[in-house]
Amino acid sequence: MRIGFHLPIAKGFDHTLRRALSLGCEVVQIFVKNPRSWEKKAWTDKDREAFGRLSGALPVIAHLSYLPNLARADEEATHLSGLLHEAELCADVGIGSLIVHCGSRQDTSKGVDAVARSVGEVLQRFPLSVLLENSAGQGKAIGKNVDELAGIFEAVGDRDRVGFCLDTAHLFEAGYDVRRKPVWKELMAEISRRCGPDSIRFFHLNDSQTALASAVDRHWHIGKGAIGLGCFRFLVNEKKFAHLRGVMETPKMGNMDEENMRVMRSLLSPLVSRPSS
Repeated sequence: MRIGFHLPIAKGFDHTLRRALSLGCEVVQIFVKNPRSWEKKAWTDKDREAFGRLSGALPVIAHLSYLPNLARADEEATHLSGLLHEAELCADVGIGSLIVHCGSRQDTSKGVDAVARSVGEVLQRFPLSVLLENSAGQGKAIGKNVDELAGIFEAVGDRDRVGFCLDTAHLFEAGYDVRRKPVWKELMAEISRRCGPDSIRFFHLNDSQTALASAVDRHWHIGKGAIGLGCFRFLVNEKKFAHLRGVMETPKMGNMDEENMRVMRSLLSPLVSRPSS
C-alpha cells in the first residue's frame, strides 16, 4: 500500500509539496477550501500551476469539508450546493476523487436516500469518483455499518465511480474490533459480497484515542491508541490492497507526522511487492 498524510494547503500547493516530500509521502489528501467555512473559493492561474507541480509529483485526493451534511441535502439546499462547489473545485484542477462523510439524520432511511441523490448529482455534473467514508457511529451519523454504506452504494448504482474509503479508527469506534484479524477478514468479505471486490478504493489509517464501540470520533497516533499496531501491520501488507493508497489523519503535534510515518513504514514487509505507480 502507498502511504501518505492529509496535509494543509493554506500556504500554497508548493509548500504542501515540499512538506509531503520531506515526510516521504506517496499520496496526499487535501481539503480544497477552508473546511470550517461556507465561503466559496476560486482557483487562480497561479494556484493551478502550483497544483500541477504537486499532482505531477504525487497522487492527490480531496476530502469534503466538515460543514456539508449530505444526509440532509434534500432539506437544506446549502448542503448540496456546498458539495457541488467543492466537486467543481476538484474538477477545475484535475483531482479525480472526492471522499465524503455521509452526514447525519434522525431518519436513517431518508438520510441514506439523500446521500445517494447528492452523490448522483456530483457524478452527473463532474468527471469525479466519490468515495463514501464510514462513520464512527456518533449520534445519528450515517455510514456506521456495511448495511448503511451498501444502501447508498446500491442506490447510486454507478459501481465504476462510487466506492469506499475505510477509516480504521471509525470502524473500531463503531464496534468493529479490527484488532482481530478474523473480524477484519469477515468485514472485507461482507463488503465484497455486497458491493463487489473493487469497491474499497482508499484507506484512512488512524489509531483511536477512544475505546471499541465508543461511537466517539477521536483519531490518534499509530500504535499509541486503543487499536495498536496489529491491524495496521496486516492491512498495509495485504496483497489485495497493494495497489491502493492510504493516508494518516493523525493530530498535528510537534514531529508526530515524522514519527507516524516511521512507525507505519516499519510495519511494511519487504516480502510484499509494491507496484511502481
